[in-house]
Amino acid sequence: MGMIGLFAGVATAAAMVLAGSIASAAPVDAQPYVRIAELEIDQRRLDEYKAILAVEQEASVREEPGVVMLHSVALKDRPNQIRLLEVYASRSAYEAHVKSPHFLRYKETTADMVLSLNLIDTDPILLCAKVPAKDGTFANCE
Repeated sequence: MGMIGLFAGVATAAAMVLAGSIASAAPVDAQPYVRIAELEIDQRRLDEYKAILAVEQEASVREEPGVVMLHSVALKDRPNQIRLLEVYASRSAYEAHVKSPHFLRYKETTADMVLSLNLIDTDPILLCAKVPAKDGTFANCE
């Protein structure tokens, strides 16, 4: 399975943490903005990179209403290959995110750790998560 297929599966299984947060974080007509980032990290600095990434992701989700979800994984057989699945309430929420102080700090402190970066724009098919829905069930799909 390729990386796109892997993340399509991840998106289907756990992409939209509280789909209702999209409605409250963006205009009614806004569409979710979903991006995949493929990174190669300097193997010697991998632990340092992962610690900085964790701080940035947690701050982004906690402080930015337009950041719906950020997931990061490492390839099992190549742990310095990192993949991020990012879901924003809208394109403007993404644009605000990349200007946030915590994101800019992340970019500055990891610049010499990241050997390559490939950003992939996507068209969401279905974003679904097992979270409490308004109707009392535990599936939310947008």
